[in-house]
Order: sequence, then structure tokens, then C-alpha cells
Amino acid sequence: MASIATGIDYQTAGATLSSGSAMRARQPDQSGGTDSSDAAYAWESYGQALRIRDGATFDDALEDLEAGRLVHLDVWAAAAAGPCLSGSGAYGHTVAVAPERSGSRWLVADPWCSPARWQWWETELLRAGAETWGGMTYTAATAGRPRPAELVLLALMRLAARRLMTLYRPDAPALLDPPDTGGSAGRTLFTTTAIPQLEVRDMAINAAAGLRTNLRAVVPQGLEFFEDPELRVRLGAMSAAADVVYVGNPIGELVPGGSRAILVNTGTAYNDGSVRPTIVYVPAASIDPYTVPTSSDDLAGAIDERDRQWRDWLLDGSPTL
Repeated sequence: MASIATGIDYQTAGATLSSGSAMRARQPDQSGGTDSSDAAYAWESYGQALRIRDGATFDDALEDLEAGRLVHLDVWAAAAAGPCLSGSGAYGHTVAVAPERSGSRWLVADPWCSPARWQWWETELLRAGAETWGGMTYTAATAGRPRPAELVLLALMRLAARRLMTLYRPDAPALLDPPDTGGSAGRTLFTTTAIPQLEVRDMAINAAAGLRTNLRAVVPQGLEFFEDPELRVRLGAMSAAADVVYVGNPIGELVPGGSRAILVNTGTAYNDGSVRPTIVYVPAASIDPYTVPTSSDDLAGAIDERDRQWRDWLLDGSPTL
């Protein structure tokens, strides 16, 4: 249930947040282990549909990950040998596998990690855990009898999974592994999210080295700057007043007066924190862009003229003595 709470967060891009206890409370099975039907019931209470893939192979799960789905994967914990293994691992368990890979490893949220965190997990260990668990539930479902029709078999495997998860837990692991007599044909038990339909938005841009224009703007200390032209994703605020490169005219349909793009040096837009020249957005009314002459001969005169304008503005606003 903690794993499917992770999944609903992913599917809704953070719009729906839950927890293992909240998910469990939102379905009728309040004792013992849970299965995919319990999970689907809990998701429905949030108005979300869980995609059930029980009986599919681990390779099918990999295809779902490659497509951008988060997978809630049932594993025999000892065979999966994950980084947050609790005790002997002689129990069934569900982990949330994100569609993010580094070489042969996938990013996994295991509810037994303490403190809660994402961990890289080898593909073949996930495969071993999923296929071992699938074989155990298949054996428990058929109990040596001729294999029933596929739909009946999957229903029996779900019941077997619930029974095994009730019997064997981290606080009461199996002394002997449940039998796996073979014949499961690689069937595994897992559910997935949909492929999130994330809102497309403009992002902060790591600007090309040497980006120059003859337009500049003075930005005050404390001015907030944002990742997107609608000023929804705050990146930071100016630590000091600065004269910056001005990049673009007012844009942003939802911001009164629009926004403007400027070039600042910041590390807040990047995971590694490295400071880079970055195109960000500020309220259009917060800056007053000006043109810098391209000829160096005119530069001194332009600065003098701007200083004169500044003095005149101050004098015009001063009280009469």
C-alpha cells in the first residue's frame, strides 16, 4: 500500500498525495496481506485507475518502465536482495520502480527503507525477486492440479499472494521458502501507473557561453526569478542588485503585465548546484530595459547620459526646500 501511494503521487504529478495507511484504510481488506484488487479499490477512492498487469512477465514490466510508467512490482524480498532488505527477506513485498534508469539499475522506492529514500537497484535482482514470487504464487494457486483457464489462474494467484503475504512478513519471515514447482511461464504480479500527461511548460535555459545582446536591465536585490514565463516555479531571488543581460520582451499569458526573460548566474536550476548563466523570468514591471550602444566610442557618452537621466529623476521627485 505504501508503494501504490508512491505511484499515485507519480501519476498525478503530485496533485494527489497519500500514504500506506491511508491507502489501506480506503479499501475493504483491513487484515492480513493485500493484492492488486485491494490496491485498485484504494486508487478508485481517489478517482484514479490502477493498471493491473498480473500474469505478465518481467520483460513486460521493463517495457512499461521504458514507456514512462511507474511499476508497483511484487517480489520475494530475499531473492530481490534489495538495498533496504529487512531481516532474512523470506516474505513477499511490493516495491515502486520508477521509470528512471542508470545503466543496469532502476530507481526504486522500497517502503522498508528507513529513512524513506530512493535507491538504485539492479535489474536482474528485481527480475529474480519478481519471478521467484510469481513462481511461488503460481504453485500455491495450482497446488499440483491441472492448470485452470488463464483468468481463473490469475484470480487464484492473487488469492495465493494475499495468503502468502499474510503468513510471511518482515516480523515473521518464512523458515522455509514456499515451494516453486515451475510451470509459471515467467508470470509475475505487478501493477502500473498510466504514463503521466505532464503539463508542457517553458523551462529555465542553460544559456550558451558568450550570449550577448545590446540590451541590459538593472535588477534590484531581492527580486524573485522563475523557471517559466508564467512565474509559477520559483528558482530564487537576487542576492544583490545587478546589471544583467536582457533577453526577451514581455510574455506570459497568465501574469498581469507579462514577464521578461533575463540572464543571471545561478545554480538553483540544476541538480548539481553548479552556477551557470541561465535564462530566467521576472515580472515585466520589475525592470526597465535599456540599450547599450554597440560602439565603444559611444559607451562613455551613453553612461554619462544615463547618469544625467538618473539625477534628473531624483531631483524631480525631491521635496521642495
